[in-house]
Amino acid sequence: MEGALRPSCLLLLLVLQRGGCKEMEVAAIAGDSVQLQPVKLPEPWAGITWKVTLDSAETYRIVTFNKGEPPDLGSSPHFINTVAFHPENLSLQIDPVKKSDSGLYTLEVDPGGGRVNITKFHVSVLDRVWQPNLTVLSAHQELGQCYVTLSCSVPGAERVTFSWSQGTSRIPSDRDHQLLGHQSLLHVVINADSSDAIYRCNASNRASWDADTVDVKPLCDSPATGRYSSV
Repeated sequence: MEGALRPSCLLLLLVLQRGGCKEMEVAAIAGDSVQLQPVKLPEPWAGITWKVTLDSAETYRIVTFNKGEPPDLGSSPHFINTVAFHPENLSLQIDPVKKSDSGLYTLEVDPGGGRVNITKFHVSVLDRVWQPNLTVLSAHQELGQCYVTLSCSVPGAERVTFSWSQGTSRIPSDRDHQLLGHQSLLHVVINADSSDAIYRCNASNRASWDADTVDVKPLCDSPATGRYSSV
């Protein structure tokens, strides 16, 4: 079984600007470290506050920092020993991040003068997607063509989407054909003389991905019905 190299951590950011409020979409892998940081440091500023409303509807003040004073950390038991505040860039680090840390994090910056600049981070913490289980459910020949049904699954994973490609090598190439559809099952028809008989399933969520490949040509040369591993 051969899979693609998987990055140790993947953090996805989408920045939206709505008036004076910035909103960022953040996807993180459970068990990794995530750092929430404003894109640009506000100048000047007198004080900042980090708050959060978790998906569980619990609301906490995480830290308040007034310039010239030490940070005032909140007393929330939810973040004991996992949260660090970095005054040099006003960022908030959660290490390790848990699925229960998913929620809306708000950075309030007071530049003085009675107005507050707000940056919001919508944080989604997801399980890592491990290498999918790619199997050939069936393969049979008919009139010089081979009809194959492939199945791709990631047991226990949530919010996973699938994409498929077809090529001549287990190593991804720009010449591979990207196939339509994002389902876990794929039905294909292969000509007897086709060399593009290696199929790749990519399983991903917003925070991570992995892939596996299978060569169906040997099965089409000697077809049978049943379940086949991608080994």
